[in-house]
Amino acid sequence: MIRHHPSEPTLMAQAAGSLLALHARVLAVHLAACPRCRDELRDLEEVGGALLAMPPPAAMRPDALAHTLARLDDAVRSAPSHAPVITLQALAIGRWWWLGRGIRLMPLARRDASGTRLDLLRVTPGIALPAHGHSGPEMACILQGGYTDATGDYAAGDIAEGDSALDHTPVASPGPDCICLIATTGRVRAHTWLARLVQPLIGV
Repeated sequence: MIRHHPSEPTLMAQAAGSLLALHARVLAVHLAACPRCRDELRDLEEVGGALLAMPPPAAMRPDALAHTLARLDDAVRSAPSHAPVITLQALAIGRWWWLGRGIRLMPLARRDASGTRLDLLRVTPGIALPAHGHSGPEMACILQGGYTDATGDYAAGDIAEGDSALDHTPVASPGPDCICLIATTGRVRAHTWLARLVQPLIGV
């Protein structure tokens, strides 16, 4: 069961078309598995579209309310009940790079003009990532397994968002390897000598 969803500002940015492109790719994976967030996003898009298309004030027809309610019913009946599934196999198209005991990284997209990169991160159960912070926003969607950090417990389908105020030490949960799709804007602020040593080699 999905317990962690994207924040309202993230969904609003996606509806407005202003969410960073690689963050939007991470969000798309969550949306494929979460009808609740798809519904919320559709509502936000409809509100935005209505505001853009709002005509000048005019007198309403006597049957305007009934006509509007009927159109809403039609929209609900015609809305798709599911989204295409985005699988790990479809995403994992590169090579896993060893970062340390039980930790591997697969780069998917190099840092773009916004300073954002996209990666798959794979961590063996019980292994902790080195303590670190971030110089910009980060968004992760858990594809397999899960992890725990100071902000909570995360499992498959969950979204985790962080910013420059976040410092954490994620630990992979028991079960299958924890695999996350992560969009990172800016640089990771490493808090250990080992992480600082590896950081230049992988460009995070």
